[in-house]
Amino acid sequence: MNRNSFFRSRKFKYGSVATAFTVAFVAIVVIFNIIFSALAQKYMWYIDMTKEQVFTLSEEAKEIMSDITEDVYIHFASEPDELMNGTNSSYTRYIYTTALQLEEEFPNVHVDAVSVLKNPSYFREFYQTTASDIDTTNVIVESGGEVRNFAATAFFTFNDVNDPSTVWAYSGEKRMISGIMQVTQTDKPIVCFTTEHGEALNTQDALTLFDLFDSNGFTVMPVNLAQDTVDDDCRIMVVYDPAYDFIGAEAEDQSRNEIEKIDKFLDRYGCLIVFGDPTHVDKLTNLNEFLEEWGIAFVGQTTVRDSEHAMSVDGYSVIAEYQKDTLGASIYSDLNNLATPPKSIIRKSAPIEILWEQGGGLNGSREVSPVLKSYDTAELIKDGMVTDTGSFNLVTISREERIVSNEYYYSYVIAAGSPTFAGKSYLDSNAYANDDILAASMKAVGRERVLAVLERKPFDKSDITVTTAEANHWTVRMTTILPAIFAVAGLVVITRRKHS
Repeated sequence: MNRNSFFRSRKFKYGSVATAFTVAFVAIVVIFNIIFSALAQKYMWYIDMTKEQVFTLSEEAKEIMSDITEDVYIHFASEPDELMNGTNSSYTRYIYTTALQLEEEFPNVHVDAVSVLKNPSYFREFYQTTASDIDTTNVIVESGGEVRNFAATAFFTFNDVNDPSTVWAYSGEKRMISGIMQVTQTDKPIVCFTTEHGEALNTQDALTLFDLFDSNGFTVMPVNLAQDTVDDDCRIMVVYDPAYDFIGAEAEDQSRNEIEKIDKFLDRYGCLIVFGDPTHVDKLTNLNEFLEEWGIAFVGQTTVRDSEHAMSVDGYSVIAEYQKDTLGASIYSDLNNLATPPKSIIRKSAPIEILWEQGGGLNGSREVSPVLKSYDTAELIKDGMVTDTGSFNLVTISREERIVSNEYYYSYVIAAGSPTFAGKSYLDSNAYANDDILAASMKAVGRERVLAVLERKPFDKSDITVTTAEANHWTVRMTTILPAIFAVAGLVVITRRKHS
């Protein structure tokens, strides 16, 4: 066959048409994919298929943001493509997506992404304000001249804060909205820590507790009840490991009656949290009498030990048992729904007696419930001797209910048998749920909306967990089924050609 006849042949004509059609089709698909990808990135055309909806702005976040009317500017120090697909995009794409969703949802939120490497002058004013370097992964939140500068890692939770590879959850909503609230000067609820009773407020444990309240949207401030009035915006009052008693009715000047001020604070639907200590609580006569009115009593000079359920060799770092279907259990219902909830630990805790469960208070509207108890393998130790065995209350909650204009209002008293429940070693570790329980308690302190309602979003687990038998089974299927499909397709084509 000569060359000219080949080009005029049926085989060439139809083959060329098919080839041209294939090339054109592939080109159209590629161009469509490029255009669609660009539009999807610009207009956020994504479906969030993660279990925890990591890429989706929560309704709680929208509710909190609805109160903020000031213009807010969120600046990223890298360009959009770098944020979504660059070297550090495993972090930045989550933060950028959250910011874009806030911008789409709220007209007063404005987002831009400018490379600090290409245009460092754009960030000059932020250097002066933040007194810190700006890296390509930094996020800057600005409003009305107020600026907050965040590293990308601040938007995530790590098993080990010094090892970025241990990231396990996205906490970007809380961090972003916390920053927005700071720069817009939105009124934040206050948590007051009492002073002048030997409270251990200068320790690392106390400072870590301060940080926990701050990260959940509270302003932390001290209060000297003997001299100060309690701020009207105070939602929680914390008594942290006092060594000396509070002034009560014996005060010569009733303006110095600290117990009365606590009582009036609770009348305004506040929450009192008391972290007692076995070695000190016996000295707190006035405070103990007040707590008994709320149905709870610390047992002094006595410590809970449980050798079977402990994280320490001496048995005093007790693993708490979660409760079911009680007022206290409602605080951490999400933890109870987990197949294997993380442990909550409290070390050298005094047991707490519940004096009555319901009907207390002047109008009988108070109820008391355990939040955490020891397992029934625990024992009480006093003066080195075992005095009792069984399950003992480690953390309790009392609630008073009042109805005003057909709406329910509540006051709370939470008691923990040791300040170690809020200790640094337990709050900083992702292995324990102490911080989750304290943050969840913040949700239940009244009608104020605080950042505690914004949950961390654990990343979906992608570990491959199959047995050897399952692996062999899938190997056989993949090595036989796919070749069989191609073989059948080939036979069909050959048969059709023979009969055409």
